[in-house]
Amino acid sequence: MKLNIIIIFCFLAFSAAYSERPLRLHDLAARNAGLQLRAASSNSAVSSSTKTASSSRSSITSSSAPTTSASATATETSFATSGIGAPIGDVSSTTNSASMTASASTASSSISVDPRSPPGGVSMITPAITASETYIKVGDYATFSWNYTSLIVAPSAVNVEAYCSINKYYYPIAENLTVKDTQVVWNTSGYQETASIPLLVAEYTLYIYDASSNPSAVASPGYLAPYNNINFGVYTPQPYTPLNNYQCATCSASFSLIERNVLRGTLAMSLIASLFTVLFMMR
Repeated sequence: MKLNIIIIFCFLAFSAAYSERPLRLHDLAARNAGLQLRAASSNSAVSSSTKTASSSRSSITSSSAPTTSASATATETSFATSGIGAPIGDVSSTTNSASMTASASTASSSISVDPRSPPGGVSMITPAITASETYIKVGDYATFSWNYTSLIVAPSAVNVEAYCSINKYYYPIAENLTVKDTQVVWNTSGYQETASIPLLVAEYTLYIYDASSNPSAVASPGYLAPYNNINFGVYTPQPYTPLNNYQCATCSASFSLIERNVLRGTLAMSLIASLFTVLFMMR
């Protein structure tokens, strides 16, 4: 009986040991699978970190490359500008291109003028516009001075001329003046000696206008309008002539000295005769 109990106990113990062994093998397999998964996840993390590091390295390399090229370009530009380490031809071409660019930008700029603005004008100082009459003797120096008014766009050059209506000719007084030149002195003697068309004894009109335009141009807002509001006379001095030898060119009905004396005697005799007639009639 005891032997049977011992045999049964041994069988149960043996069966229990064999039943635990598969469980232990299963646990080991599960543990091995977990370790493999952990290793795979760690490997993927390492590879992702490696990729991140490589991408950051590539970004650092790409960002550092333009900086290097930019600094090199800046260095080359400074060398080309200063002429250090660059041929003379390169420096001149750089300077020429810069000057061409500056001139192009200057040419493209324009001035905006309000169309309601008045045209630019001239205010005369000498001779004054209030002067009744102005005469200039050929051989003297004539002075003209003025100021500009309402001028927005300054002309590049200004001409001053004297217009004669008899021969319809513009006599130059000064040419290609700047807007800062507001006074001219006309040497009439020097002009008369060298002029192909000499000055006439006549009345003249002073013209001040833009050299790029003409004396009869239409005024534009802000631009210089031709000025022609001053008239003056020009005369040539004559040599002295005694009164007895003087002949009036415009006096067609003039009398000589003898004729004037005869006329005076005739008038006196007529007056005396009239007085005697009145006295005789009163008696």
